[in-house]
Amino acid sequence: MVLAVSLILSGCIEQPSKSDKLLVVATIQPVGEFVRAVGGDRVDLMVLVPPGAEPHTFEPSPAQMKRIENADLYVKNGAGLELWLERFSSKSRRVVDSSEGVDLIYLNGTPDPHIWLSPRCAMIQVENICRALVEIDPEGKEIYENNRDAYIKELRGLDEYLRSRLSGAGGRIFVVDHPAWSYLARDYGLVQVAIEEGEREPGPRRIGYIVKTVKDNNIKAILVEPEFNPKMAEVIASEAGCRVVEIDPLAGDYINNMRAVGDLIAESIGV
Repeated sequence: MVLAVSLILSGCIEQPSKSDKLLVVATIQPVGEFVRAVGGDRVDLMVLVPPGAEPHTFEPSPAQMKRIENADLYVKNGAGLELWLERFSSKSRRVVDSSEGVDLIYLNGTPDPHIWLSPRCAMIQVENICRALVEIDPEGKEIYENNRDAYIKELRGLDEYLRSRLSGAGGRIFVVDHPAWSYLARDYGLVQVAIEEGEREPGPRRIGYIVKTVKDNNIKAILVEPEFNPKMAEVIASEAGCRVVEIDPLAGDYINNMRAVGDLIAESIGV
């Protein structure tokens, strides 16, 4: 399948010499890991959003902005995650939207940006990153494509693991604080229910609905992200008689983290 890579060009672009590494800037850790997996020793990677920061509202520092201006390639997740990037895009030499070709899920008319949380979407992102690297560094084409193939093989293994781990959970509900797991839910036949209500704290009616959902479905745990305050989840869990367990959508070591996420989701719904 041919995937389109969206490249925004500005300024005069110099091709890297054989001895130079490409300076590549990625917005979030998982996308940075995809870049590192494909680029290998030919790239010098910088990830903008640090652990624990909220990528939706992140603001680059002056030092980061200087690095961005000198980058050979800027890789964003896309799908509306980095709206703040629009102010800086013209300063970057090349910007690649890794979401190109992904079958997006729309919530209230806007795309859900959490595409990397599905290994199947991640494979498309990796393809897009590889095409962009080959475009600016054609001498590294064979290396990039071999690295891409090796990493996609790992992603396929992850996909098989999650499919097997969640095979008995078809149609089952899992409860989270923030609705970041729509693509994973779609790809493995689950139903995500979020405490958050339209990016707002839930009102009494929503809280009552979540408590009832947890009880009716014998849910063992509410899954929370480290970037968000767990207080409301803890209140609901206490009322519903379940635990609060942390899962991190932005953790490093993507393959192992997503395996752990699959295990925790399965355990939370009792499969």
